[in-house]
Amino acid sequence: MDAKILDLLDLLLQSPSPSGHEMPVATEFCKFIEKYVDEVQVDSMGNVIAHKKNIGAEKLLLISHADEVGFMVTYIDNRGYLYFQPIGGIDVNLLPGLQVEIQDVRGKVMGVVGKKPKHLIKKDDGNQQLRFEDLWIDIGVKDKIDAEKYVHIGDYITYKPSITKMPNNLLTSKSLDDKAGLAVIAEVAMFLNAHATKYDLYFVASTQEELGTRGATIVANRILPDKCIAIDVTHANDYPHITPFRSGEIKLGNGAVIAVGPNINGHMANALENIAKQYNFAYQIEAISTPTGTDARQVQISGTGVSTALVSIPCRYMHSPIEIVSLDDIDSAANIITKYCLE
Repeated sequence: MDAKILDLLDLLLQSPSPSGHEMPVATEFCKFIEKYVDEVQVDSMGNVIAHKKNIGAEKLLLISHADEVGFMVTYIDNRGYLYFQPIGGIDVNLLPGLQVEIQDVRGKVMGVVGKKPKHLIKKDDGNQQLRFEDLWIDIGVKDKIDAEKYVHIGDYITYKPSITKMPNNLLTSKSLDDKAGLAVIAEVAMFLNAHATKYDLYFVASTQEELGTRGATIVANRILPDKCIAIDVTHANDYPHITPFRSGEIKLGNGAVIAVGPNINGHMANALENIAKQYNFAYQIEAISTPTGTDARQVQISGTGVSTALVSIPCRYMHSPIEIVSLDDIDSAANIITKYCLE
């Protein structure tokens, strides 16, 4: 991976961006991509729209979402403990004992997710499914008045960043969904810097995908693209207790994932696969029989309809604080999409 893209990815992963609070990531993305496009705008939803003008008549939208899953402070009790609710789909059982960051206007506040210790739980209640109301965040204060010196109701919360390189060119961090996708878009923009294409290109970092592809809806109806390639992550399932005949077989390090299914334009999917074969780029195929849970879902049915493809990066442990991706798969996705834009 190019050092510039790796540095950008590191900045994006350290920047908080729960749905509705994407501006820290949008700012870093704008700083990078403005060098490779003709103009950059940020709309009222916070979507970053970077436009590379070309002589081609067709508009091609490359879109990846800037938001990550997170939480919001909903209540502060008299002892200063914070109660919270999720933003996006999160497994509550992963949370006890985690360090989190509360994004207050006065600065970041570190907290720890607490629950009643196993020793104090009644035997009959020991195996109960956790609920968000069973948990709280401890920020080390004396009482509610003390807590309100640091945080407010409505503050956004994220997992504490922890970025670690692993063997085999793997990377683990929170929010690789979908900052890995933003890295792909940035890499494509950099590769295309010295090239004209037949497409009028739009590179977009969308908002509020985790709440139902809300930002992509606005972008697609504003740009009215002819074609779109959405870039997101998909579930790598190369770990224990997974049944391939139910969930397919997607592996880290085996290349970008090209989706097929009703949410996908077949001609575009075939073209992407043919490019991967022609240039010997590693790739995998994922069959998705329903509308996808990505920005492709909404872009396809915007305006009078958009020919849409989906290229994904395999990701283990999605929506957790320790997602894992392969940097090689990010490069694979960028290479395939770049050649598509040129050919």
